[in-house]
Amino acid sequence: MHHQAIPYSVSDVKVEARTANRDQIRSWINLHQTARVIQAKIEERLRATTDLSWAEFELLMRLEVSSDRQLQMSEIAAQLVGSPSGTTRIADRLEKDGLIVRETPRENRRIVRVQLTDSGRAVLAEATEAFRLILQETFGDHLTESAVSELRGSLRTLLEKNGAWQEARCDPGLPTPKAS
Repeated sequence: MHHQAIPYSVSDVKVEARTANRDQIRSWINLHQTARVIQAKIEERLRATTDLSWAEFELLMRLEVSSDRQLQMSEIAAQLVGSPSGTTRIADRLEKDGLIVRETPRENRRIVRVQLTDSGRAVLAEATEAFRLILQETFGDHLTESAVSELRGSLRTLLEKNGAWQEARCDPGLPTPKAS
């Protein structure tokens, strides 16, 4: 039997683009639904206990995590994945309420450093307690430690594969809770 090679060029080959299957679509929709539902409950609890929005709480938390050095507004905006102007509006309210102070060093007027005030630390401690309680009720009570670990690994993989994993933003060294 004689086989004949059939010449072809790459341009003749049609490559079918892969598309998401039903399970991937459902999982994606459920991921969004879950985030929205839990986020709403967190926001509600934060507002009720400390009058902070999630974004305000997160900004204060990131200042606490970086308490060994002052963060610049640009670093905070990058960590919060928000626009610089949106981050500035959040900081305006927190400063007006006396929870943070911002300063521009004389030697470099282009940067703005931010730090927590004592009042900010006290409000943050109360907000952190409320956040940990509601997160346990809405998330931790319903998943085993291994399920949480597996979920975190999957989410990290997705962030990394999409070029969005950054330690400072995605894995902040959170303060350990006080012993009860």
